[in-house]
Amino acid sequence: MSKIRGSAENWEDGKLGTSLEHAVAATAEETDAINKAAGINMQLISMRLPHDLLSMLKEIASYHGVGYQPMVRDLLQRWAVGEIRSILETRLKEAKRKKTEIDKVEGLAGDLRKIA
Repeated sequence: MSKIRGSAENWEDGKLGTSLEHAVAATAEETDAINKAAGINMQLISMRLPHDLLSMLKEIASYHGVGYQPMVRDLLQRWAVGEIRSILETRLKEAKRKKTEIDKVEGLAGDLRKIA
């Protein structure tokens, strides 16, 4: 029996094996190392959702041809980024408003000093 050369193509074509009997699940440590090397920093969570909501999410994901969990991750990521942006904009407006008030008070204080 001749040895098949290990290459990306031979793995992708299945020449180096696709049989479940030879498959071995990666350990948690190996999975963590792979995710870290790929720049993926995930935290496993558990949450309860109303059954109807979960059914709708699965239906939407199926329509778009994606898994519902990656879709929910994407939805949460987009919402979180938008919400942080909104919070920062609100804080910036508040800071500008306070600065305007301080400038007015300082201007008034300067006027009072001139009078005194």
